[in-house]
Amino acid sequence: MAKLLYAHASTADVRFLLAPTNALVSLLLNSASEFEPARGYVHAGLRIVIDKSCAGGNFWLLSWLLFTFDYLHQSIRPPRAAVLLALPAANLGLTVLVNTARIVGAVAVAQAWPFGAPPAWLHEAQGALVYLFFLVVSHFGLLFLLSNSSSSRAHVA
Repeated sequence: MAKLLYAHASTADVRFLLAPTNALVSLLLNSASEFEPARGYVHAGLRIVIDKSCAGGNFWLLSWLLFTFDYLHQSIRPPRAAVLLALPAANLGLTVLVNTARIVGAVAVAQAWPFGAPPAWLHEAQGALVYLFFLVVSHFGLLFLLSNSSSSRAHVA
């Protein structure tokens, strides 16, 4: 259901993901932007637009589902609603950081590309690799934290 809602969302609808990402990108790249509801955050100096395709909604949803599964699978205690409800908020922060890394990386690749504008496939491949890398690292990081907290509870009991 969330995937369907996200697919039909506009750039303005996902501004809750775009605004913090844009703020970090602006800070890291020292670039001013202007929000245009139909387009997104326009960085005229960098010649980029941070729009819905940069929001990371699919990453947010996928990581939330993966982390919820990890928690349910690794947890000794029954799931707590507070933890399951806190995961989307935590994943929002992760999504913003990952999107920022992806956009800053894409700008760096575009600036270093020696043959004019890099091809579209390179931009998409770079984004997919960044998302995959962070998803795998955060998945194993969460599994490590959950296994350590389970073993420390077992030693206390």
